[in-house]
Amino acid sequence: MRNLIILSILSIISFVVKSQSVFSLTEGEAVLVYSLPKTEFSIEIETEKTIQKTGVFYRYSERYLATNKVITEDKINFRLKSLNVKAFAVPDSNRTYSIIPSRFLQTSRLSVNGKGILCGVNVNCETEKELNPSILFLVKDTPKDQLLPLGEEYMMAGSEAKLAEGVAKQIYRIRERRLSLLTADVDKLPADGDSFKTVLDGLNKLERELTELFSGKTTVETQTQTLKITAQKALNNEVLFRLSALKGIVSADDLSGVPYYISLIPSTVALTPANPKVKAEKAGLYYILPASTQLTLSDGNNILYAHEFFVPQFGKTVPLPESLFRKKGIKVHIDNQTGRLLNIQ
Repeated sequence: MRNLIILSILSIISFVVKSQSVFSLTEGEAVLVYSLPKTEFSIEIETEKTIQKTGVFYRYSERYLATNKVITEDKINFRLKSLNVKAFAVPDSNRTYSIIPSRFLQTSRLSVNGKGILCGVNVNCETEKELNPSILFLVKDTPKDQLLPLGEEYMMAGSEAKLAEGVAKQIYRIRERRLSLLTADVDKLPADGDSFKTVLDGLNKLERELTELFSGKTTVETQTQTLKITAQKALNNEVLFRLSALKGIVSADDLSGVPYYISLIPSTVALTPANPKVKAEKAGLYYILPASTQLTLSDGNNILYAHEFFVPQFGKTVPLPESLFRKKGIKVHIDNQTGRLLNIQ
């Protein structure tokens, strides 16, 4: 936590403040610098990847297993599973200001967070929430081929049809063995319930692996990708990303995918006009009136996500008069997420 940041300028730098006035700093002059926030949206896109692989003996499934419900070609398919949006504050370079310290002004006791975003005067900053790193892809290890549990007669046959016949017979033997266990039609049962469950699970696993050689195998993976967007103007049904059934998330200009859209519609922030007869005071500090903004994500027909955020970059910058900060011990609280003035004590 930093209650005071003093930046020593070793070269000549020019700053542009909100009033559009430009001033220069001489070498060695100390200033206080703070930024007001802008909102960065982090959009988490969760997709489900389904991989279908044919079994090596799928041509013989109807002959030996009496079923035609098998996967006949390798396929990969992506579908959108969920969308989630988080908002984070980042420094706005267009709303970065400097103050020359003065022992007569409390603005010398600025508080900014680790990003340099204003928290207030004579106050402590809240602990920042960090964005967790996104997982772009979840990669699973490819299982290694295992030897079939077949006798020498079938393994030496050299014929795919003969191998398929041997695997089918093994499946039927496993089924018969399992039925004998369940009906207690065996010479010796497992010693206890745990042993019985272990044997049964082993038989089920082996049957499933052998059956997949005919029916094929389906694997489902979940993948998450994060897109970040910091809008400086309203968006109305702009393409955010595209989803390809074969390739997953692709860029907005890749026409191989189905488009998904984003809208950011801010409301108008009204400011009471200043009295022209009253002389304007010099600004001591700036804060923001953020705009209430509706964010929606859609597929063009259905709204998939909708939420309201207070977005500072769509709001208005408001000055606090310098005379306010001549009072000793004054406390000014600024929301470092939206730039809003919380209170003055």
